[in-house]
Amino acid sequence: MATSEPEHLTLDVPSGTLGAVAWGHPSSPLVLAFHGWLDNAASFSRLGPALGDHFRVLAVDLPGHGHSFHRPPGASYELLDYVRDLAPLFDRLVPGEGAVLVGHSLGGIIASLLSVAVPERVRALLLIDSLGPLTGDAEAFPAQLKQAIDRVRQGSRGQPPYYASLEEAIEARMNGRIPLTRAAAECIVPRSLRQDQDGWQWNTDPRLRYPSMHRLEEDEVTAYLAAIAVPTLLIRASRGMAVFKPEWLENRLPRLADCTLMDVAGSHHCHLDAEGEGVAEGCLAWLGRKGLSPLQ
Repeated sequence: MATSEPEHLTLDVPSGTLGAVAWGHPSSPLVLAFHGWLDNAASFSRLGPALGDHFRVLAVDLPGHGHSFHRPPGASYELLDYVRDLAPLFDRLVPGEGAVLVGHSLGGIIASLLSVAVPERVRALLLIDSLGPLTGDAEAFPAQLKQAIDRVRQGSRGQPPYYASLEEAIEARMNGRIPLTRAAAECIVPRSLRQDQDGWQWNTDPRLRYPSMHRLEEDEVTAYLAAIAVPTLLIRASRGMAVFKPEWLENRLPRLADCTLMDVAGSHHCHLDAEGEGVAEGCLAWLGRKGLSPLQ
């Protein structure tokens, strides 16, 4: 049985150095896990050990998050930039039989795009409360571009706030734009902070909050979803974000050639919520049915 104690790693890619957390034996079949916006690899602190009894789970800090590199001055965090940055990992780490990809929220969008960009290295896709990005259209593009460039011209709005204690930072994140349960916040927050003589401060790149210069259009999203050839498990949380709009389920879900929808209890961070204990069991059962579990 795998230990629940994680390994803390660094991974070099052409764009910079990525932080990572791993569970399971290095010789086990590989699972690559990608977290959501403003989270970090510790987002998989519950799911990683549970899958680690059967797989090598490698959760990566996305650029600008956790212990990973921040982009240089003048750069931005556009969606497709993540795909370009992470694709080299597949040449370095993923064996010939490929890896299972797990992604939550933004990480799910990135994982689904990677399954199209490097299809020969992907065995299956597990999406946690994630079914493609917000989209734009031609008419909205001028306003979207202006908003993004205005924000770049303004620059960062001062230094991130300091917190007197780790507990204060946890409570702030629990009440943030995307509220977290205490169980989720206690897992994620410490890896997103740095400490000095003045207290605790967020270490995430402030530019992660800048608006995108350009959004994919809906027909581009449905096209890349239709290009995903591997089995996909879509995990929908009972109190998840409004990404699962009725029209998205109606228009996007059928584009996936082999998709199973699994409903679970919990919030957008259902894989971290105390009530979401069935997430790992459901993932393992589905992988077994697809012939992807090493125990099958």
